[in-house]
Amino acid sequence: MDCLTLTARRRARLQRELQRATAHNEELPLGRFESEKELADRVLERLAPWFEIRREVVGLHCSGRPLRIDAMLRPRNAGLWRDPDVAFGVEFKRPGANASLRDYTGWIAQAVSYTHVEWDGYGRRMVLVCPGAASWLDSVPRQNPGRGEVMIAKRLTGQLGVGELVLRRTAGLSILVNDGSVWSERNGESCGQTWTLSVQSGHR
Repeated sequence: MDCLTLTARRRARLQRELQRATAHNEELPLGRFESEKELADRVLERLAPWFEIRREVVGLHCSGRPLRIDAMLRPRNAGLWRDPDVAFGVEFKRPGANASLRDYTGWIAQAVSYTHVEWDGYGRRMVLVCPGAASWLDSVPRQNPGRGEVMIAKRLTGQLGVGELVLRRTAGLSILVNDGSVWSERNGESCGQTWTLSVQSGHR
C-alpha cells in the first residue's frame, strides 16, 4: 500500500483532525447587541489592553469627499509587529436577521472605499469589518467556514485591503486578513510579525 492510499481508519482520523481544526477556528456570533454603538463599545473595551483606540476618525477620500470611520486601532506594543507604524480602521455593523446579499456587498464596498481615505493622523490603512462580513455571506458560516465562495470572499476582500475582526471560540477576538490570523487575544501577533499589512496598489 503506497503512502497516498487512505485506509478507513486513517480517513476517519483525518476527518476527526479536520473537525477539531474547524472547531478551533469556529467564529461565534457578535449580533446579540441592541445597537451598533453597544457592539462597538464592548469590542473596543475588550481590545483596549492591546490597542490604542481613537473613535469617530475623519478623513478625505481620494474623490475629495470627507468620510468618517468608527474607530482606528494602533498596537500599544508596535515593536512586536513587522511594521511598527501599523494601524487599522474598524467599521462596525449590526446586520439584521434578514440581511441580504445587497446588504453584504454594500458593506464590503463601503469598507473598500475606506481604504482609499487619508485618515487624519493615520493616512491610508487597512479596514476591518466587525463582525466578519465575508463570513456573513454564508448563512451557516460556523458550520462550514471553508466553503468555496466564503473563502474566495475572504481572500478577495483581503487583497482589496479589507480584513475582519471576529470572535473565535478558542482564540478570542481575532484580526483576520486573507483568512489568516494577524492577531488574537490568545495568540498575540502571529502573522502580524511577518506581514506588512499596508494597503496595496497595482500588482500583488
